Amino acid sequence: MKYTLNNLKITVEGDPKTFNCSHILGQGFIVEGENFSLLPNTNFFSHYSFASVIPFIAAKQRASDNKDWMSYENDIACPDPKCGAILRIERIGERVCEYGDD
Repeated sequence: MKYTLNNLKITVEGDPKTFNCSHILGQGFIVEGENFSLLPNTNFFSHYSFASVIPFIAAKQRASDNKDWMSYENDIACPDPKCGAILRIERIGERVCEYGDD
């Protein structure tokens, strides 16, 4: 059986003057299937911010109707209410996955 998953790019966006966490504009990671890797310009990524994005990853990887909010809501706020960083989730391509019909 085959199914399609979107590859995702998650990056830090916003006005750096409003960041009070360890965010650096443009840093982030890529999700391909079940794996993630840091972007080349990223040496670290806040585990608090990572934890706030994780619940959306599987849903953003799946196809969704254009009217479904998951198709057009792409920004997640930093979990620190005093921080102005935004974590932007972008669909950057698709991959076809397959598993057996055992």
